[in-house]
Amino acid sequence: MSSTPLPPNPFDGAEKAAYDRCLHLESLPGGIEAGGRSPQLYGRVLGYMMLHAPTPEGRHNVGVEIQTRISASDTPDSLSSLAQFYMDHFIRVFKAAKDRTPAVSSTHSSRPAFDLTAQEKHTLLRDAPRDHRAAKKLCLVRDNYRCVITGRYDVTTIASKKKEDRTFVAPGIVGFTTLVYITAESANSDIKEGGSRCNYPASAWSVLERFGKIDVKDDQLNGEGVYRLPNVMTMCFDPRAYFDRLELWLQEVGTNRYRVYATDPDYLTSLGIDPSNSEIQLTTTDPDLALPDPRLLRLHAACAKVAHFSGAGKIVDETLRDIEELEVLAYDGGSAHVLIAALLNSRIQVGVHN
Repeated sequence: MSSTPLPPNPFDGAEKAAYDRCLHLESLPGGIEAGGRSPQLYGRVLGYMMLHAPTPEGRHNVGVEIQTRISASDTPDSLSSLAQFYMDHFIRVFKAAKDRTPAVSSTHSSRPAFDLTAQEKHTLLRDAPRDHRAAKKLCLVRDNYRCVITGRYDVTTIASKKKEDRTFVAPGIVGFTTLVYITAESANSDIKEGGSRCNYPASAWSVLERFGKIDVKDDQLNGEGVYRLPNVMTMCFDPRAYFDRLELWLQEVGTNRYRVYATDPDYLTSLGIDPSNSEIQLTTTDPDLALPDPRLLRLHAACAKVAHFSGAGKIVDETLRDIEELEVLAYDGGSAHVLIAALLNSRIQVGVHN
């Protein structure tokens, strides 16, 4: 993944002072290509977080955090630890998670998604989807059985419909689809009221609350809330892979209207998308089936841009590979969580100030 130098300072006042600190950190010896986790990398992570913050409050909070670290200890390490914290608790929320072997929609479910009765829909909405299967069923109906990126029609839905009507013809190009989470399942472990704010999910959500104005409890994204419709979309395998790897994101251009961007225009071309005309409109087949939350998509887009332009995405990938290797080493599965916690805790952890 490439890395791009920070542009000149575009800010005024306190934010200008904070961004100057990012530029200074970036200028210190030790390039990304030579040393991986370097002052250059950390300076760019913090700088691009300010530049691509999804809200003015988010940019302000990052600037305050930078100035607070400098006030406490005017050393490169103080800002490097903050940047590492954001890499571990912001970028990983969107980059990790996501089921490595996604399940396609199945033709063997008790009732095809297209044949969802009013009572079944009411029950699913009343209880809120509590697992991947329920979320997939509702999401597929909402998205009209299509990939939201390419428009390809779900193959298994065709098979189900042809059982009911042999004359059914697919209304377009087809493809296998899967359920995509905007925020990762692993980052949405249940956070109990009054629980420790030092565990990974709580720390991750603290960052998202301050950076993107997403409240884990108020927005019902805690625990099983990850399966709610505002956090999921239907995609075919290839766009899902790009999206999960932060190599594709949706930039809001209107109400539920987005321009699809990728780190390489060839990725869009491979999906049948013209890079110069990549706008999509998210729609729902039923007003009771909520569309993806624009705030979550803004956060995902911000994260993708920070990861790409700073070069941090490559480093996070290495961490995730290390975690996978630790899970393999803990062959009985019983101690995997201990090893993973040790890996994350080996990094310098910093608190998020309120």
